[in-house]
Amino acid sequence: MERVYQEALAKAAETLKGGGLVAFPTDTVWGVLALMEDEAACKRIYEVKGRPESKPLQVLVADLESALKLAELGTLEKKFLRLAKAFWPGGLTVVVPGKATPPWISRDGSVGLRMPAHETLRELLRRVGGHVAATSLNRSGEPPVRTEAEARTFAVDYVFPGEAGGLASSVVDLRTGEVLREGAIPKEALLAYLR
Repeated sequence: MERVYQEALAKAAETLKGGGLVAFPTDTVWGVLALMEDEAACKRIYEVKGRPESKPLQVLVADLESALKLAELGTLEKKFLRLAKAFWPGGLTVVVPGKATPPWISRDGSVGLRMPAHETLRELLRRVGGHVAATSLNRSGEPPVRTEAEARTFAVDYVFPGEAGGLASSVVDLRTGEVLREGAIPKEALLAYLR
C-alpha cells in the first residue's frame, strides 16, 4: 500500500508542477488542486467547475508556517493563531488579508487558508512548496463528488486514489468575525473564538 501511495504522491506532485490539475480525496470532500502561482491552471479550475470567477479559491497549506507566509495578519494574528491551534489540522477555512494574493485566487486580496487533517495531502503540499489553490470537485452549485469513480468524470490531469472524509470545511472570515459557511465544525464551536 505504501509504495502505491509514494508513486501516487510523486505523480500528483509532478502533475501540479507541470501546470496540471489534481483531484484529491481530502479529509473533507473531494477537491481539485492547482499551483496557486499558476494562473492558467487556476483558471482551468473555474472552467472544470463552471464556477463564476468572482468566487475565490481556497488555499490548502502543509503547516502553520506556510499559512503565515501567505497571510497579512496584523492585529488579527492572535485570533488567527487561537483558531489554528483549536481547529487545525481539520475542516476549517480561515479567510484573512493575503500577502500579495494573486487576483485569480481572490479579487479582494484576501486568502482562505486551511490545513487539512490528511497526512498524505500535507506531504503532497510540502513537495510543491507548502501550499496549493483548491476548491471542492463538483459542478458549481451541485454537491461535491463522493467517489473516485465520480472524480474521474472531471477534466483533471490526475485523480489521486482514495476516499474523501465527508463534510465540507466550515469557513470563517476573520476580518468580519462571521461564519460564512457551517460545515465540518459547528458554528457554535467557532463563535467563541471569533468574539
